[in-house]
Amino acid sequence: MAYQIEPCSTPLAIPERRWSANANVAPVGDETQPTVQFTAFSSCIGICARNNDGTEVIGIHLSLYDQDGTLFASADVATVTTILQDWNYDIDTVIVLGQTSAWQASAPQAYQDLLAALDDPDVYPFGDGQYGAGLNDGDVLEPTY
Repeated sequence: MAYQIEPCSTPLAIPERRWSANANVAPVGDETQPTVQFTAFSSCIGICARNNDGTEVIGIHLSLYDQDGTLFASADVATVTTILQDWNYDIDTVIVLGQTSAWQASAPQAYQDLLAALDDPDVYPFGDGQYGAGLNDGDVLEPTY
């Protein structure tokens, strides 16, 4: 079975191989608030983007292995890009965050193909933890912790 990514209705707790979108959450002072947030990462990455009209943020939680234990492959990149395209994302706002070193070590070609398909987005390498993204007071998408 192919790598599947399903929608969910929990934009502040997006589990593995799920995606969700949420209306922008305004910053509090100069603190960016999470508009989307993932469940804890151990070897996962998150793909985040703003939609074209700047009203929502999407988060896609990618695990290295699919539901059957098969490693994410270059052929699975289209699953991610189709979700973003169907959602009407702004390619200039895409960020990748999380356990990027695990992906570089375990699925290097698929990871590079994913970055290329996303037009070489800003990448934020993090360790284990719970991360998300939101728009700052300048409407720029940035990671939240």
